[in-house]
Formats: sequence, structure tokens, C-alpha cells
Amino acid sequence: MVMNSLTMTHYKMKDRSTSSLRTLISDSTNPVFIVDTDMNLVVSANNAARLASRSGDLEGAAFSSLVSIEQDGRLAFYGRKWFILKKEEINWNHEIFSKVTLKQHASIPDEHTLFTIRNMIAVLVHRLRSPMTGMQGYLEMLGHIEEEKDQRKLSKVQQGLDYLFEIMDELELLHHAGVFIEDEADTERSNAESVLRNIIFTFGSDVRNRIKITNHSTGNFRFNESELKQILTLLVDNAVEHTSGAGSPIEIDIHSSRKISVTNAGATIPGDIADTLYFPFVTTKANNLGIGLSLAQLIANRRHAIIMLTENSSEHGIEFTLLCAPAAESAG
Repeated sequence: MVMNSLTMTHYKMKDRSTSSLRTLISDSTNPVFIVDTDMNLVVSANNAARLASRSGDLEGAAFSSLVSIEQDGRLAFYGRKWFILKKEEINWNHEIFSKVTLKQHASIPDEHTLFTIRNMIAVLVHRLRSPMTGMQGYLEMLGHIEEEKDQRKLSKVQQGLDYLFEIMDELELLHHAGVFIEDEADTERSNAESVLRNIIFTFGSDVRNRIKITNHSTGNFRFNESELKQILTLLVDNAVEHTSGAGSPIEIDIHSSRKISVTNAGATIPGDIADTLYFPFVTTKANNLGIGLSLAQLIANRRHAIIMLTENSSEHGIEFTLLCAPAAESAG
């Protein structure tokens, strides 16, 4: 928004009259803005908002040029990160302002937390690999035993050891997630429907026949193809695993060039699980490590995208949505 001299004078008068409002936001660790609701201009922004910004001076800027709001006002993209948006009105000196707070999503671990978890996984994997390999060697040495009952016992031990190795492989996958992410995103967009059909083709006919793709987009999806395939594979796998009933449908909706949803019918996700959904080892399945959504979120985050639980009800199903960053000019 370009301000003429009259608008600028009006803004400066408001700026002087609202200087005390800054004390309301100065101590917050979240990015916070005071916005003139009449002109949609930022009256004040706290230090956290300045640190997250790539735009320099914030006061006097149009709020909509700094922050992109999505999902019916629930999500905000600012400084190349996604936040939960909280908005409240403030009546100050007979004028109405908006206090807008951008909060880190509680169910998504921050970079420091993920770094700590991945370091712990590295230590765990390193400590367990060596003794497990030794056990595998001893089992191979005992392979000549001919007694049938002893062979059955050894077979059970081998099955247990194989399962432990599978767990180690999954942990390695999460620890080395960065290795599987492209250093640079492809300049070309991806054909999301083609990617999805290739993923669905890997399932048996019983699963394929109940997956429906609806494509509302005429353009290609704004995401690196190889990474889009990794994310959508994890989301479709999650939907297939958690669907209720053999004939329950799975719906995939390509809403736009930035948004894809995967929905399955199933039991609602309990609140305590939903609150930490993208942390590793959070799962409702006994034999599942719960790292699929964590890995998908890691890959999405690398490209400034986000995966959200956008529906969680017995009536409408369980829906996860991949939402890409807005265009650069509105990225904040």
C-alpha cells in the first residue's frame, strides 16, 4: 500500500497515540503485531516479528503484504515459516486495533527439538547395531542344528532379530532424513495426479479400488517431484494403515497447485496423540514406531511447506493436508 501525505499524517498521529500499546507485545517470544484495522497497516511489531522478517522496517507496512493467511484464518505464513494465527481486538483511545500473534504449532517439533531427537536416535542405533550383528552371526553358526524343535526355537529368535533390524532401519531413515532430501528444488513443477497414481499402483487391487483422486487444479503442483512423492507416499500409507474396514474409501483431493488433502475413514485421533502428532514415536499402533508423519513433516519443512491435521471426526474422517508456501511476493 502506498501512503499519500494525508494518509501518512493520519498514520503518524495514530503512531504517537498508540506508542503505549507496544508494551503489550514487547516481551512476547512469538511474533506479534498491532494492526490498524481501518487501513490494514502495522502500527507496531515486537522484536520476535522483526527477527523473523526478511522485509526490514515493519511499521507502516500493509499487514497483508507481510503475512499470508490460510485455512480460514487459522494458519499464517511469515518469514518462511508457518504459524497458528491468534487475533484479538483492542479498544484503545476509542479506536479499534488488532493484536495478531503468530504461535508455533504445538504438535510440530521445532528444529532444536528435532535435532536433539535425531542425535539420541544416532546414539541408540550405534549402540544396538554391534550386539545385534553379533547375535545374527551366532544364529548363522547354529544353523546346522537338525532337531526340528530346536530349529523352531531358532526360527523364533531369528524372527525377533529380524524385527529389531527393521526397527533399526526405520530409525536410520529418520536420523538420515536430510540425505533423502534434494539439495536444490527442481525448477519445474510436479504433476501431482501422476505422482499419486504411481504411488497407488504399488498397492494391491483391494486397496487401489477404494482410493479416489479428485483434481481441481489445472496447473502443476508447486513442489519438487521426488520429495512430493516421498511425502504423499507417507500420507497415503498412513491413510491405508489407519482406515477402518476393508471397504472404507480413501479420498485424495488436489485442491490447487499448493494444496493436497488425503482423507480416510477411521477412528478419530485422541487429543493427546493429536497434540504431539508429528513427534517421532507417537502412534496408536502397537507395532508402529510412528515416524512416518515426522519424516513427511521434515521433508515438507525443508521446502517451507506444512502438513496439517485438518479434519478429525467420525463424520468427516481423518484428513491430512499438505500446504505449500505462498508465492515469494507474499512470503513475508
